[in-house]
Amino acid sequence: MSAGIIFFLILALLLVIFTLQNPTTIDLHVFFWNVHEVSLVLALIVCLILGVVLAFLLSYPQIWKLKSQLKEKQKRIKELEQNQNSKEEKPHIEGVEMTDDNEDSFFKD
Repeated sequence: MSAGIIFFLILALLLVIFTLQNPTTIDLHVFFWNVHEVSLVLALIVCLILGVVLAFLLSYPQIWKLKSQLKEKQKRIKELEQNQNSKEEKPHIEGVEMTDDNEDSFFKD
C-alpha cells in the first residue's frame, strides 16, 4: 500500500473515534438560519470542508497564473537550448576550416 492510502485510513480511523466519543448535538445559528440538533462532528466536518474549498478557490487564480508562467519559461528554455545547440559548432583548430566541397579546389588530388 502507498503511504497516502495509509495516511488517509489513519485519518478516517481518528475521525470515527472522534465521532464515537462526541455524540453531542448542538443548535447551530448562522446568520438568519437556525438549525436545531445538529451533530457536533457533522458541523465541524462541514466547516472544515468549506474552509478547504474556500482556500482553494481563493488561491486558484494565483496557481493558474504561476502554471502559465512556468509553461512560458519552459518554452523559452527549449528555444534557447535549440539555439545553443545550433550555434554550438566547434571551430577549426586553426580558426579556418578548409573543405573540399568545391571541385575547383587547389587542394584536390
